[in-house]
Amino acid sequence: MKKLSKRNVTTIVYMTVLAIAILAFYYYLTALKKPAQETNQELTEYQQIMNIDLEQNYPATPKEVVKLQGRIIKYLYDSPKDEEIEPLALKVRQLYDEDFLANNPEDEYINNLISELASWKENKRKITNYLIVNEDMAQEAEIDGVRYAVKYISYTIKEKVKFTEVWKVLLKQDEENRWKIVGWEFVPAQDKNDEE
Repeated sequence: MKKLSKRNVTTIVYMTVLAIAILAFYYYLTALKKPAQETNQELTEYQQIMNIDLEQNYPATPKEVVKLQGRIIKYLYDSPKDEEIEPLALKVRQLYDEDFLANNPEDEYINNLISELASWKENKRKITNYLIVNEDMAQEAEIDGVRYAVKYISYTIKEKVKFTEVWKVLLKQDEENRWKIVGWEFVPAQDKNDEE
């Protein structure tokens, strides 16, 4: 009976050690996963934008391209740090059509943007939100074998009071079927008197 008892004790010891090892390994793996998840959650908006890989994960639709442009523009016009302006400008330029880029050389574009942001800062003006609007007015068309799209985006701007501006964005599909921004224009608010 003593031999059987020793065997049982040995089995219990081995099972206990194995259970402890499995639990320790589980907690080790859990601890490894948490910092990675927390790191992603702790990224700033700037870091999240800069981590978007437009070569591998370019937005699939005109709407998604305009939403990403809106996200970058909102951040740019909401008091970024000076050292963030140029990288953000280069990031948003990845959404622009080749013809637009050719007509707006990089150095000139960045210098104009820095000047405009300085003016906004001086006037305590910021973009606080953006939203894709007028979905019923969005259009897509094919002209001479090239696909075009029109989307509308609204920016909420805070200066002394909050107000919104709506912009019409024209996009063109390139040879890689990526929607690129060709340009944009301000859409004036319609007065009731104008509609009559």
